[in-house]
Amino acid sequence: MQETPIFFPVAPNEFLKRIRLMMEEVVDAKIKQDHSIPSELAEKTLLLPKEVCTILRVSKPTLYTWMKQGRLKSFKIKSRRYFARTDIEKIINRQQQYL
Repeated sequence: MQETPIFFPVAPNEFLKRIRLMMEEVVDAKIKQDHSIPSELAEKTLLLPKEVCTILRVSKPTLYTWMKQGRLKSFKIKSRRYFARTDIEKIINRQQQYL
């Protein structure tokens, strides 16, 4: 296989090794991030979907998919949907057990 010329002084194999290493570091750092509930939300008993998305670092479509799959419990009061803070804490604690 003929190597194509590149414009920086690193062999292609070495370049790929460096890229893999950087990706592994980013993934490891992301896994080790603190997923605790922010202090301003820690006192609230009921959380809004937007707040749960912030805590779990997911999008609203993901949140609603998890609800449909039965991974998250929610309830409605009038036209608003809420999540119990204790349920969210259980999810966080369960996830941290795997790390």
